[in-house]
Amino acid sequence: MRDADPAAADRIRWNERYAARRPDFAPHPLVADARAAGLPGGPVLELAGGRSGSALALAADGRAVTVVDVSDVALAQLRDEAVRRGLDSCIDCVWADAAPVLAGGAHAGPWALVLATRFWDEAAFTAGASAVAPGGVLAWEALRRDEPQDEEAAPHPYRIPHGGLSARLPSGFTVLAEQATDTTTRLLARAPGRAADRR
Repeated sequence: MRDADPAAADRIRWNERYAARRPDFAPHPLVADARAAGLPGGPVLELAGGRSGSALALAADGRAVTVVDVSDVALAQLRDEAVRRGLDSCIDCVWADAAPVLAGGAHAGPWALVLATRFWDEAAFTAGASAVAPGGVLAWEALRRDEPQDEEAAPHPYRIPHGGLSARLPSGFTVLAEQATDTTTRLLARAPGRAADRR
């Protein structure tokens, strides 16, 4: 596991949450959507992935998967499960905040799929979209913010209105699907350019 210097308060909060609940390692529905849309060959990046069943499912497909999260507890749980399934050589756990890890270097892309679920950070979204390979897919879910009744109320920093994800896509992306659930908004979009292969 590679170390970074995540914000201590976030790390403690998420570590306590992950330590208190047993993981089920179920993949997120966006993984099935991304597979159905067709992905080019190449690695996958999951941001704020935690103890990700999605990473395990994609690694079982033969993908190299990098999972970034601020919680070292969650990443240790994921690593242990990957070892148990014989997938540890396919999954790289990176202990870091999502946005800084995309700022150049080994994690800048290109990625066949950039995935994030129940997570919103505008800088991370912008950087993640820019890191998608030509013809690759951005699959993102964020907690949904309903428009406030009080016009003077400050917007919630970790939520976004439905439609806000597609509105922030870089030029050239094609929206494949955008859906509101009871509590979240989901986006599946393809990056511009032609993929060398798709599977």
